[in-house]
Amino acid sequence: MPRRSRSNGAATESVSFIEEEEEEYNNNEEDSEDFIMTQTQFTFSQQPADKSQNIDVARTSEQSKLSDLNPTTRTKIVTDLSRMLLFKALGMKEPIDRTKVCSEACGEVKGVSKAALNEADKRLKDVFGFGVKHVNSKMEENLPVRFKNRLYLINEVRDDDAGTHSLNLHSAHKEPMTEKGVLMVVLSFAFCKGTSAVRSGLMKGAGKKTRWITEHHLYSLLHRVDENIPSEPPSAEGRKKTRSSGGRQSLGGGSDLVETPDIDALLEKFVAQDYLLRDKIEEGDETAGKSEDGKVIAYAMGPRAAMEVGRRQVVYFCSNVLDEKPDPTMLAEIDEDDESSEEEEEEEDEEGGGDQVVEEEPKKRGKRQKRG
Repeated sequence: MPRRSRSNGAATESVSFIEEEEEEYNNNEEDSEDFIMTQTQFTFSQQPADKSQNIDVARTSEQSKLSDLNPTTRTKIVTDLSRMLLFKALGMKEPIDRTKVCSEACGEVKGVSKAALNEADKRLKDVFGFGVKHVNSKMEENLPVRFKNRLYLINEVRDDDAGTHSLNLHSAHKEPMTEKGVLMVVLSFAFCKGTSAVRSGLMKGAGKKTRWITEHHLYSLLHRVDENIPSEPPSAEGRKKTRSSGGRQSLGGGSDLVETPDIDALLEKFVAQDYLLRDKIEEGDETAGKSEDGKVIAYAMGPRAAMEVGRRQVVYFCSNVLDEKPDPTMLAEIDEDDESSEEEEEEEDEEGGGDQVVEEEPKKRGKRQKRG
């Protein structure tokens, strides 16, 4: 088993090429040929994702109210809520609407949703290593209102430098593995080839440093990776067909088409799952694809991708693929953004007294003085 490894100096960075050869004898073949199977496995560096925010801690009174419930009722609420969070996040891959799942799990029992969510979070963390999170406050400021009520299940299991846990998790089934690969490529193009100039779309993006890439530029780059991917995005009519019937046919012909994913459908899916942001923005240098209002469709890294993958991981992914060192300018930009976020969080903690929940004492009514 030949093995070659390389390190570019970073403690957590490594790229390994593992080739395994095994001979198989096929009894079904008349000429009894020996088939040699070669597998190449790439192990990429593991970098921390962008910061997420813990869910709010329930007040003591609400925690007590949940504890005082009938044990059967309390167990059912926490169990149902835990199952819903797991099913939506892992099964349906959907963003979780906090109000809807809490309402469905709690049923007619009112005033215990936060406490139940805290218990479900603890259970999922203890059993599966998942944490229930939502978008950090700085990122949330630049996103539409709908993101304020979104919850995400983040894998908090610590991985090794070779990414063994991630590799085992994402390479079990071919379709999800292909989707994750496409997502990493799209995120790389969006972050490393996009621009962070101020735009005038409906959303400014996930923070001031968000990089947007126009759909025409994105499709052009994807076409260079796989010539069977269309070099132009679908038309408005074609986009409607993608949502209803599954997208356009790939270009070219032959058996290679089997390995070419449906990019139109996957981009729609990534936007629906919050891995990508999509907006209509003004782009002065872009002429192709402009609508009547002079705007073009563009994509950026979504909040879910930021919390699960992270900008730093995308930069290192690109460096590993290109066999180059990570771009120091991009890493410095991420560090600067992180430091700014930490300073703002510290100021908020000082003003708000940290994460402790303080019960408000009922105000005492003083006696009214009689006027003389």
